[in-house]
Amino acid sequence: MNEPADPEHIRLQVWYKNVEMAIRKVDPDHILFLDGNSYSMDFSAFEEVLPNSVYSIHDYSGMGFPAGVPYDGTDEQDDILRRQYERKVAFMRERKVPVRSRRRQRS
Repeated sequence: MNEPADPEHIRLQVWYKNVEMAIRKVDPDHILFLDGNSYSMDFSAFEEVLPNSVYSIHDYSGMGFPAGVPYDGTDEQDDILRRQYERKVAFMRERKVPVRSRRRQRS
């Protein structure tokens, strides 16, 4: 599922658990790639690490997205982007599981 958005922050985790169990019945070794909530940017409500899974964030934190000052590459902007990224990957780092990052490409 690409970029899920569960306003309750619980249904997505239940759905992932059910899908994971169904997949494991057919293929116990398949690696699952699971997006975070809120367009794959929020893992703050995630509690359980599913086996053999990689958690994927979509990093849309570029300056100017969705509104703001354009990215000029200043140290201050880089620091803001770094802090936003670290917040998004905290779940994976705390639980020592792989993270896959997709950054929005500038046009």
